Amino acid sequence: MAISALQAALIAAWVAIVESRIIGYTLSGFLRFTAVGTGLVIGLIMGNVPQAMIIAATIQLVYMGVIAPGGTTPSETVVATAVAVPVALASGMAPEQSIAVAVPVGLLASYLVSFRFFINSLITHWVDRLAEELNDRGITFASIILPTIITISLFFPSVFVAVYYGAPLIDSFLKTIPASVLHALTVVGGSLPALGIALTLAVIGRRDLMVFYFLAYFVSLILKPLNVNALVYAILGGIAAYLYVALYYRSAFEENNANSENVSSSEEPQYEKESLPQNELKVTEKDLKMTWFRWWLTVEVPHSFERLQALSFQWAIMPVLRKLYGKNPEELKEAYKRHLVFFNTQGTWGGAPILGITLSLEEQRARAIAKGEEAPDPNIINATKVGLMGPLAGIGDSVEWSTIMYLLIAIALPWAKSGSAMGALFPLIFFPVITYAYGYYFLRMGYRLGRESVSVLLGGEKIKTLITGLSTLGLFMMGILTSNYVSVSTPLKWTISGKVFELQAILDKILPGMLPLLTVLLVYWYFTKKGLKVLKVLGWMVVIFFILGWIGVL
Repeated sequence: MAISALQAALIAAWVAIVESRIIGYTLSGFLRFTAVGTGLVIGLIMGNVPQAMIIAATIQLVYMGVIAPGGTTPSETVVATAVAVPVALASGMAPEQSIAVAVPVGLLASYLVSFRFFINSLITHWVDRLAEELNDRGITFASIILPTIITISLFFPSVFVAVYYGAPLIDSFLKTIPASVLHALTVVGGSLPALGIALTLAVIGRRDLMVFYFLAYFVSLILKPLNVNALVYAILGGIAAYLYVALYYRSAFEENNANSENVSSSEEPQYEKESLPQNELKVTEKDLKMTWFRWWLTVEVPHSFERLQALSFQWAIMPVLRKLYGKNPEELKEAYKRHLVFFNTQGTWGGAPILGITLSLEEQRARAIAKGEEAPDPNIINATKVGLMGPLAGIGDSVEWSTIMYLLIAIALPWAKSGSAMGALFPLIFFPVITYAYGYYFLRMGYRLGRESVSVLLGGEKIKTLITGLSTLGLFMMGILTSNYVSVSTPLKWTISGKVFELQAILDKILPGMLPLLTVLLVYWYFTKKGLKVLKVLGWMVVIFFILGWIGVL
């Protein structure tokens, strides 16, 4: 099966759009960090969705747990998938062997992302000058449109060349490889899902809940003959998580029930409607919705090494700043400039409440200036942003990217492994919708409560209960994935007095699934002791399992 120039161009265009991050924070993030979404798109382009999903699901297991603290990842999953899946489809290689293509491609693509951040850094000083001129259209072009064009210009030709010219070369190369080497590559592919699962366990970081991982692993082994699907396991895990948090956080449940009896409509945030006079210095609900959409859409678009998310933060609140300070050009100019300084946090759990708090503080300042009263010090606004971005980023990365996203993928992965498009559609639809909804809620809360909203997010019992429940369910589903998708076994056998002894059968009698479980636990132990040195572990696993497969031990 040959890959046409049109197919290669469509695949390259898809990757370029995803890498530009112009399609929304959690949508583009999901597609960057995961393989199943891109696998579905490639399947549609190449006319073989079932096999493309199977290959993408195999690649996905290697990249479980990959997130981007600071904006960069050790490997670009979307690029790895976009090259490996069409190559595997064109050459007919086994899904496990496609990992040998995906891993080096993903590593190389990460350098292209870094180069993109470097180029974006050059744009920031131009935006400073545009802010001095109060040139909103110029800021939009420099902050949003130009970085998008640059990213597409970098990724489109690179991926096109890799897919169109790389596939036939790899196909020809595979035909010359000995069977023992192909077997070794298959062994490596079967073992590497242990890396992704162990990384997810480490990122969730709840050793106190690891009992649920082991519970799920052995329950899955026991129920394997019944072919129980992932949705049933998710329901079982959800029940286990609910029972655990209901007992452990009983006070939070009692508080919630008590509060629900006393909730009145007056406790809901009340916003001024658009019937307000145009000169009224008030942030309305429409303003909040617009700000949230602009932020969610472009959080990572102008990301740079120098200021990270500063340009997107300023662009998100620019219309509201003009509304508040429009009659005072000097104050408007200063407002633009103070939101172009360094800023970096997690987009929904961090950026959303900080946006709300910032709008509230800017509104107070604008009203005070308009009334001739003493206005809040603008340094307080920046100090508030800087002080909050770190703690909120930590909780956002661990809850949203590490838990919720991979939990949805874990539920859908068996569908992907069976060749169903639902393996991609389920998390692709639910993750952006859920995160967009609660992100807007956090922004409203930040505007209404101000800095008090942070204590709700960081210290509230309800949030702790939610995080514990999600972590419990996440660990449970990782146990299911370990049981079903980490493939490590040995063919070793020997004959004594005419009787054949198979090592794998002996190990299964001692502890079924011992080798896959030990592989995951060893990698997890390394991560907890030495830190998340993913590339180092990946290199060692490839070398060790390749040698063991080549010599016939595995």
